[in-house]
Amino acid sequence: MPYVGFRHHLGLKVVSIALAALLWVAVAGEQTVERSLRIPLEFTNLPAQLEVVGGSPNVVDVRVRGSSGALNRIAAGELVAVLDLRSARSGQRLFHLDGDDVRTPFGVDVVQVNPSTVSMTFEPSGSKVVPVVPSIEGEPSDGFVVGTVTAEPSTVEVLGPISVLSTLTQAITEPVAGCSDSCACPG
Repeated sequence: MPYVGFRHHLGLKVVSIALAALLWVAVAGEQTVERSLRIPLEFTNLPAQLEVVGGSPNVVDVRVRGSSGALNRIAAGELVAVLDLRSARSGQRLFHLDGDDVRTPFGVDVVQVNPSTVSMTFEPSGSKVVPVVPSIEGEPSDGFVVGTVTAEPSTVEVLGPISVLSTLTQAITEPVAGCSDSCACPG
């Protein structure tokens, strides 16, 4: 292969070096900044036989660090704290959150998570079959009466925490309008 001198394609070499220098200045020139954000808290791996009872937080505050460009490009939903509930057992439990529990885009690091501890209460789940009771809204017009009101299906299976199921005696429907002049319910 013949020797090609240094000056061969000199213009392209100069442009390449200039572009590389500009790119380096642009990246190196961005300041590293910190920003506080409120992000959603998601739960994963809840054991099938457990239910969360009482309130549980649905957001956490995080302090993130990155270049100003990277932080400005964060889209809604791109930062999410994920709490793994695989080790949950019945009763009140504490779970720790740290930067490793937060999904972040490339170039963004989590400095702090607040709260760093989440308290949650779990209870065994169960099921119960209860009757469906229709809820009637309003009164029929003069000369009309409400006849027999039934629901189909007449019973439903309700799933939930056993403490709630123990007090549940019926499932009430959304309100159904009572008769008016336009319905055929003679008195």
